[in-house]
Amino acid sequence: MLGFGFQRMTGVAVMGDDLFQFPITGWEIKTEPVDGLLSVRFPFLSHEQQKLAEADPGRPYVMQAEQARELRDALSRAIERLEGQELATPVLAETYNPFLIY
Repeated sequence: MLGFGFQRMTGVAVMGDDLFQFPITGWEIKTEPVDGLLSVRFPFLSHEQQKLAEADPGRPYVMQAEQARELRDALSRAIERLEGQELATPVLAETYNPFLIY
């Protein structure tokens, strides 16, 4: 995944005129069965010279199992669009609090 050039995968590439990309270097998922929550963290590179070992750990994002399922489904739809060579269009989650995924 990180075999791509920095322009595309490592954080400085501009998507549109105002959205910067910060490539993730992995992910960490933890479960909290007692509370019924999942925590997801995405370490990322924030600049061109940053080494993988120095990746920013990212913030933990907490969600309920149903939100995780919706995220999984939205990611699956986005991958299908990507693989189907469709133009990049937002994928909206169908919840009371929609998430915008490009």
